[in-house]
Amino acid sequence: MKLKDTIWCDGCGVEVLWTPVHANQRDYCCEDCRDGYACNCGTRMEEDEYPRAGSAGANETVVDEMSL
Repeated sequence: MKLKDTIWCDGCGVEVLWTPVHANQRDYCCEDCRDGYACNCGTRMEEDEYPRAGSAGANETVVDEMSL
């Protein structure tokens, strides 16, 4: 599902901050969601050190954005 510039996974509902997996005119966070299996993308996003597309260089990791 797309809401302006935000993409939400049609499988688990997580906000997709990376390139989504497309299938049957739907957007998914990963292949597991596309195939109907449980995924851990939401848990991965909640970790303190998670590289985010577009917000850090290729070799950088965003650490604790809330304290900036």
